[in-house]
Amino acid sequence: MRTEDGLTICVPSSVVREAEDDREATRKLGYVARAAAVFRADRLVVFPDREGERDRGGEYVRAVLGYAATPPELRKDLWGEREELRYVGVLPPLRVPWRTGSPPNGDESTTQGLVTEVGPEGRVRVNSSLEEHPISLLVPSGIEVERGERVTIRVSSREPVRARITGKPEVGFQVVGADLSEALAGDDVAVATSRHGEELSVSRLGELVVDAREAGGYTVAFGAPERGLPEMLGLSPEDVRAAVADGRRVEPDPGFDLWLNTIPAQGSGVVRTEEALFATLGSLTLTE
Repeated sequence: MRTEDGLTICVPSSVVREAEDDREATRKLGYVARAAAVFRADRLVVFPDREGERDRGGEYVRAVLGYAATPPELRKDLWGEREELRYVGVLPPLRVPWRTGSPPNGDESTTQGLVTEVGPEGRVRVNSSLEEHPISLLVPSGIEVERGERVTIRVSSREPVRARITGKPEVGFQVVGADLSEALAGDDVAVATSRHGEELSVSRLGELVVDAREAGGYTVAFGAPERGLPEMLGLSPEDVRAAVADGRRVEPDPGFDLWLNTIPAQGSGVVRTEEALFATLGSLTLTE
């Protein structure tokens, strides 16, 4: 469930398509993670754009972003050693005031785990510091978890292991993979960012802030280098501009409320995804 005035960021699996090597791809994803942390996003969704992927796809993007979103002291236990994480040393620190749990010196303690598999009958497999291999835990009623999300675990015994999931971490953001239409299915104001969308103005921004407050927040989707959201949806720029000018929905429509050009006076021919993140969220998260 979305928190009040929540923020979901959607980036495509092709977001690092132009990176020359894994080091540069990791550095770019670090800026994406920084934007999610700076603007207090609660979810970072990686949606598939397989036609736009090159050497690195969704699994790579989710792994690096998920690692970045994990508290530093838990990264080794939760992620282990993976080829995708070879250059995580170049990731910028997020400096989020993590609260990872309590030390294991009392009757009970808390820690975090990473959901590696969602199984039947309300059970999930979770990677944590409790065991070398993922353990099976029951998800409490009223809580939905997805593969790649972090969960809070209450530990009553470590030898033998007795633990239960109590919820999700209260700070930081979750990284998940989902289709774009699924990510846009909530009640938030769903924004597609594109230079071909409606130009953002001071008066329009005021309206959006009010709308987002009433809806419970934003879900904002971004494109990839040299491959924007229109191309991903099989649209031409003319299709988008015409629909926006006529005040009608852009079809095919996975669930957007509006298409928005958040940098209407851009001086560069290309705005990188990580640059668009900061420019867009810096405007949309202003208060009344």
